Amino acid sequence: MKPFWIAGLVVVFTVTAGVSAPAMAAAQGKFKAELTPLQEPPICSSEGSGTFEATLSDDETTVAYELTYTLEEPSVVRQAHIHLAQRGVNGGIIVWLCQKPPDFTDPTGLSPECPDSPTTVTGEFTSANVIAITAQGIAAGEFDELLRAMRNGFTYANVHSNLCGGGEVRGQIR
Repeated sequence: MKPFWIAGLVVVFTVTAGVSAPAMAAAQGKFKAELTPLQEPPICSSEGSGTFEATLSDDETTVAYELTYTLEEPSVVRQAHIHLAQRGVNGGIIVWLCQKPPDFTDPTGLSPECPDSPTTVTGEFTSANVIAITAQGIAAGEFDELLRAMRNGFTYANVHSNLCGGGEVRGQIR
């Protein structure tokens, strides 16, 4: 009887650790997304890929990020963002990660230029980068709302290209 009891504890501990690990990472200010074409609604037929990693500052006023992407040839990156929406749903842009002026320009003027693929873009964003999404109840500068959505899995990062204007690669931030 004892081996079954021990096995049961191991299962409970493993399930609890697996469920709480992402929540603990978000609580500690670490965020990540794996970007693939299959996460874009509608799906983009591409071999592209990417990652998004971010770390919230200790005073919770700044997020430092690293966005890496490889788009399918002959794709040209146009812009990259964080959007507000649950998995499988398109939502409004809340933060620009990079831009490709003059055609695709961050209205805040604060994000770096998107380099050609393959590449890595690094940067930071604060409340000054948060764009209003009035249809979703977000006012410009609502950094706390952005963090709440990121911590709860209701944001995604994506990279738009000339191949797939709505987004070539996407990943839910967790």
